[in-house]
Amino acid sequence: MRRQLTPAALAVVLLGAVACTAGEGGEEDPPPATADTSACDAVLGDAGVAWLKDRTGGAARPEAGDDLDKARSLFHRQVKAWGPDDSGARTFLRADLCRATGGAGLFEVRYGPSYFPFDEPFDKASDVSPAQTVTEVNSDVRLVHGKDADGATRYRVYVRCKIAGTPAQQESEVPIEGLMTDTLTGDTDARVHLTRLLHSAKVVADAFDCVNKPVVPEEPPASPA
Repeated sequence: MRRQLTPAALAVVLLGAVACTAGEGGEEDPPPATADTSACDAVLGDAGVAWLKDRTGGAARPEAGDDLDKARSLFHRQVKAWGPDDSGARTFLRADLCRATGGAGLFEVRYGPSYFPFDEPFDKASDVSPAQTVTEVNSDVRLVHGKDADGATRYRVYVRCKIAGTPAQQESEVPIEGLMTDTLTGDTDARVHLTRLLHSAKVVADAFDCVNKPVVPEEPPASPA
């Protein structure tokens, strides 16, 4: 069942929900990672960490955030609570897996359940968002990037990830969403950002125990516009 969002709710979704730092239902979440053991190293990989340092002249300041265990726990709880008869806007929470600051800039990578079905037509403009560039990677992975309504460029990845014990079509109706925002590095190459995002998506999909085993490649299939 496709979720119908009001324009106001859709605007909030497209501009990004706040990262999650607290557990739900009184459950205890794993403690956040420290800056020195940040999930940034895992989700960006050696090449991504080197790129971030190079593009900022070593001035990027990592901040403590969530780790992969917390991100997995949060994702599982939320998709298991989802039902095919759910309607209206969902306020899913995302884990903040990588965050770095420097001056007025920010670089961050967040993961959680998607507000949109896997096949959402992001390439068509809506009342609250310009059309986005969509790259179909394979049957389980999509990349989306472009300027949001606030004028900021954002990069997203969607991965079908079936979690054991969830309703049929959960992986298509509530896939993984990864969101990258970068006002820190000054790098305007979409392919560079989407390559880093794909690396993070593979790490996350592996950590989330997707029973359908989505294949996330190293690079986008073609240079995004």
